[in-house]
Amino acid sequence: MKTKIFRLIIVLISISLLSCSNDDNIVPEPIPTQIIGEGIKILPLGDSRVQGSKPAFESYRYELWKNLVANNWTFDFSGPLIDGISNPRFMDKDFDTNHAGVGGFKTEHVLTNIHQVIEDAGVPDVVLLGIGTNDLLKGVSVKNAVINVHRIINILQKYNKNVTIFIEQIAPGRSDFMTPQNTLAFNLFNRQIQKAAELQTTDTSRVVAVNMAKEWSDQFMADIVHYNETGAKVVADRYYKAIKKFVEKQ
Repeated sequence: MKTKIFRLIIVLISISLLSCSNDDNIVPEPIPTQIIGEGIKILPLGDSRVQGSKPAFESYRYELWKNLVANNWTFDFSGPLIDGISNPRFMDKDFDTNHAGVGGFKTEHVLTNIHQVIEDAGVPDVVLLGIGTNDLLKGVSVKNAVINVHRIINILQKYNKNVTIFIEQIAPGRSDFMTPQNTLAFNLFNRQIQKAAELQTTDTSRVVAVNMAKEWSDQFMADIVHYNETGAKVVADRYYKAIKKFVEKQ
């Protein structure tokens, strides 16, 4: 365990030095899924909205986990990271805290880190990809952010030709923070995410855009960009609706 944590720290420190194009070109042979629990292996992947930081702001993961447990899904959240703060037990079960969400990550960081994530956590059956907010707010062009998303999908599909990937059409920030320029970038990114999902769906791998921006409200925000408990529940419910529609229950 110490070795695995050390390796992850090295990867995170080294991310800014890695080349996205090189990472996209070198894809090792798929490794066996490392089963921690049983059932569908779900990888929550992305940035701080995936990670969460209680009590300051929330991740959707806990509410989604409760939805899955309450509806008798057999599944395992995967990822090399775990939460440092516990959530209440639900239906006599402890929250599965594994994930691969890192605060501050842009699409390029997910791209350069994806091989290490899968090596540490195993090949997922389902990926929940929430990424792009940091790109748009830190001056990365929509075009480059979407190219990185395409490359991430390519890699995931090379590891598992049957993977189901849900990509967020990301929720905006709080209205007093969303300048006309920010709004334009978010809307363009979300339109391109819908196109990416359509283009990269194959006969065996569904790629599904999940619209988190629709009817979004400042009441869902803990700060200018992160979810409060209400917002986390909204995102979780939208993910669950998509999973219920596109993933075969085990």
